[in-house]
Amino acid sequence: MSTIQFGRVTEIIIGELKMSSQSLEIEFEIPFDDDPDPNISEIVVYNLSDTTLSKLKKGVKVTMNAGYNDDKGVILSGYVSKVASEKGGSDRATKISVIDSQPIDNKKTLKKSFKKGIKGEQILKELAKVLKLKIAVIKLPKNVVYKKGFSVNGSVVDAMKKIAKDCEASFYISRSSVYIRSIKEGDNTKFILKSDTGLIGSPEYFEEEKDGRVVKGYKVKSLLQYRMNTASIIELQSVFVKGKFRVRKGKHYRRGDAYYSEVEVIV
Repeated sequence: MSTIQFGRVTEIIIGELKMSSQSLEIEFEIPFDDDPDPNISEIVVYNLSDTTLSKLKKGVKVTMNAGYNDDKGVILSGYVSKVASEKGGSDRATKISVIDSQPIDNKKTLKKSFKKGIKGEQILKELAKVLKLKIAVIKLPKNVVYKKGFSVNGSVVDAMKKIAKDCEASFYISRSSVYIRSIKEGDNTKFILKSDTGLIGSPEYFEEEKDGRVVKGYKVKSLLQYRMNTASIIELQSVFVKGKFRVRKGKHYRRGDAYYSEVEVIV
């Protein structure tokens, strides 16, 4: 294990509040994936003061950093969706639920016809505005031309899913932003995951069919690693598996002595 992975650190910034694992006991489970449905993360902080509790409000921006003394980064960016506090023995646990996007109205509907010859990218951008979504990346493998035009008569999210599929793109939300690009596209972290940098055990091979295509990859577990997130490109070096892979989903987890990341990577 690298020496930089000593001294576990977790920081939570909620509005003007800043909480740290150096002074508070913090637990969390942060899921992430490559679909457009927002994920709900659960954070538990023990023995917060009444003053701090009073400042935890629904809709407030949340950023969580995690890692180690000499190497930490963002694992969650979102908004408070729910706060619940309960006392157990001498401790009071406050559970903070965080949605990793601005709340999306999945029931939002639209009745609109787009002109003949319009391209998929233009429609996607207009529909994102309807939902007030911030697009971080839009890079379509195939920018489909709808020669007869395109009509939306119902769910805006469903329309975006259909167009993304027509354009052979993956459509997902990560850290409060929308990404629409090839399932093979990602962000090169230049990170090498091996036993010395936190790899736990051996990668487990999987194969499944999704949207008519066979997806192959590995399930991987490591010491908590903030660089691994949806669409991160990582290099995996184990005894039997070597190569570059794209992260499609996973979670970051902390409870008791457990402090790890679990991800699925695809070829």
